[in-house]
Amino acid sequence: MNGNYYINSKIWNVLSKLGEQADKERFEIIAVPPEDMMLAITADTGMFFNIVLKAIKSRSVLEVGTSTGYSTLWFADALMHNTQNYERVEKSIITIDDNLSKIKRARRNFDEAGVKNIIEILEGEAHGILSKMLKDYQNNERNARMFDFVFLDADKENAIDYFELTLPMLKVGGIIAADNIIHPEICVPDMTKYANYVKNRPNVQSVTVPIGNGEEITIKIS
Repeated sequence: MNGNYYINSKIWNVLSKLGEQADKERFEIIAVPPEDMMLAITADTGMFFNIVLKAIKSRSVLEVGTSTGYSTLWFADALMHNTQNYERVEKSIITIDDNLSKIKRARRNFDEAGVKNIIEILEGEAHGILSKMLKDYQNNERNARMFDFVFLDADKENAIDYFELTLPMLKVGGIIAADNIIHPEICVPDMTKYANYVKNRPNVQSVTVPIGNGEEITIKIS
């Protein structure tokens, strides 16, 4: 029995379609304008995150960089699995992007996969949105929503800032994951700085996992 058996069938159908598109772009089988490229995580990375979220029993995810929703769907499947014995909480995934064309594609994918009710897309520039979220959190810390998984996959030069903005809203024991640590080459300088930064930051423990494009997995210790 392979791992696909454990993925919701409607979600898996959309993931398979998007995965084929991403592979064609990745291996330059088709030509796509840079602004329309999915720039998605690899399928094995998606399965890895899906298993991690199921292992930590994640109930809330914050994603910085939606693109067309490929990674978001892997997260959505895990959260549906984790809440199957409970009343599902709407908008348990918040995802951020400023590319309106990709957001439109993501909405269609979420609708087709049957998960649009658990995903909230925040449209706009990530730094401003995260700054507002953090301010709202600090003003209502006792009752504020916290996340147990954060995925950073937006503009790489701001990855450290995104880490610092999201860490206070992450539960102790929660994970921040960042993509493109080892590939593509254009991302490596910024993401090497990011990896070195988080590995030397107090109150977290971090490791580079050489799967897909390379993932930095950071757990909040205290």
